[in-house]
Amino acid sequence: MRKMMNWVLVATLCICGASAFTSCSNNDDNPVVDNSLAEKIVGKWIHADTDGETVTTDMKSVYTFTKNGSALKGFYSMSMAESGVWTYRQETDLTISGNTITMTSRLADGQQSVVELTAVTVSGDDLRFTAKITLSKDGQVTATYGPRQEHFTRTEADYTEAVLGLWEITFTSDNPEYESSEPYRELYRSDGTASFYDLIDGQWVEEETTYNEYFADGPLFCFRWQKPGQEGRHENWEIVSCTGSEMVNKAFHRRTDGSTYTITAHLKKVE
Repeated sequence: MRKMMNWVLVATLCICGASAFTSCSNNDDNPVVDNSLAEKIVGKWIHADTDGETVTTDMKSVYTFTKNGSALKGFYSMSMAESGVWTYRQETDLTISGNTITMTSRLADGQQSVVELTAVTVSGDDLRFTAKITLSKDGQVTATYGPRQEHFTRTEADYTEAVLGLWEITFTSDNPEYESSEPYRELYRSDGTASFYDLIDGQWVEEETTYNEYFADGPLFCFRWQKPGQEGRHENWEIVSCTGSEMVNKAFHRRTDGSTYTITAHLKKVE
């Protein structure tokens, strides 16, 4: 929804540049696996807050953990405009040693990031951990971050199929700048591409873009597009509900002065 445009987990920012993870632990040959923790984290989780402060929608990420026998795998999705990150269900390898999940990734610039997530509380719907990150290059530590207290919540939502099709959209907001009763349309295809349409002289006209993509992972609904001659843009939403004929999405934002506002997108399926 392109007309609506927080040390978040630093691990997230470092992970974004990686094409894959390699496992890491204090004892790579004989890691001690906490099977209880492995079982508890299986499922899909969305980032909720950092050090008690709600994460803005444009900085959210989704993690999915699966377990097949003794094999634990992770997948993550995120879209971040400032860093240009666009990652949809990227598979990762990870290791659990005690109550710590350790992930190592090699970044595009030759750096390596080691992410340590030490579980504090893992209940049915809440995952709270202490996050630390170490960056290194050629074996030398270049930066360390944390610890920070991170909170993820479990989600069972899957809107992959429900969002498909042509939708007509209007907006409401507690920020008057983003109030809009003038409808426009967006088309979401099964191949992850999208199209935007403006109403001009009574006709729906598709906007020209050099690329136009989206993904839905759990409730996280992300877009990126570029118009000819302009810089690419990203936009994130969180799906509140989607019945097939109607959808409601929200985006929570924080201004530089710390104040916040929310934009709500109201979508109706065009048959």
